[in-house]
Amino acid sequence: MAWVRYEMWDRWRDLTRFRFASEMALASYRTYVNGFPVTSTAPLVMTDPAGSAFKCDLADFTAVLNDDQQLYRVLFPSYVALVEDLGRELVETAYAKKGAQRTAFAGIDATAPIDQAAEYWITGTPVEAWGAALLKLGNRGWSSFKGGRRGVVEAVTVRNLCAHGIPVYNQKALNQLAAASTPSQKLPVLGDPIVLDRATFSRHVATLRGFARSLADSVANLPDVP
Repeated sequence: MAWVRYEMWDRWRDLTRFRFASEMALASYRTYVNGFPVTSTAPLVMTDPAGSAFKCDLADFTAVLNDDQQLYRVLFPSYVALVEDLGRELVETAYAKKGAQRTAFAGIDATAPIDQAAEYWITGTPVEAWGAALLKLGNRGWSSFKGGRRGVVEAVTVRNLCAHGIPVYNQKALNQLAAASTPSQKLPVLGDPIVLDRATFSRHVATLRGFARSLADSVANLPDVP
């Protein structure tokens, strides 16, 4: 099996290191703030190291600070974006170096330069469609990694909701999950809150990592064209 290290993995590594650093910094700061000997309910003036200041009730400030989902809602879209960027690179590689025809990517622009065509295709095509096409190139399927199709669609759906500031599952999200699920897989209920605590975040990231590795292996193991 061929091994190719795509540049995306360096950015994945850096993002993960930043996540660990953020978790440690927040844990330390929570301990500091939660120990404030302040009993007044009057708004406090919060000042950051750059000198910016704002007024805020301490209770409101600590409520946000102690919400362990806030960090993961901010970071999670970046992990999905990295996988999408890898998808674009793999389409270009499959076409330019492996001899794949554009017809392997249903709906891709037939005449635009391949870098532009790949970008538009990945951006505008559901992940279950472009993911299946890339996996198929290497005779792989959704069972080649833990989480499979449902896990990937769920991760991308959660990213889309978070990125648009939607805190609950809407009907569009439920329809997407239902289409990617088997009868035995449980679905959220309309209006259920999006949960992105550390355990759920880690599960989604692990699914995306497995998906990305399967995609990369699928293309890397195709023979190069002369």
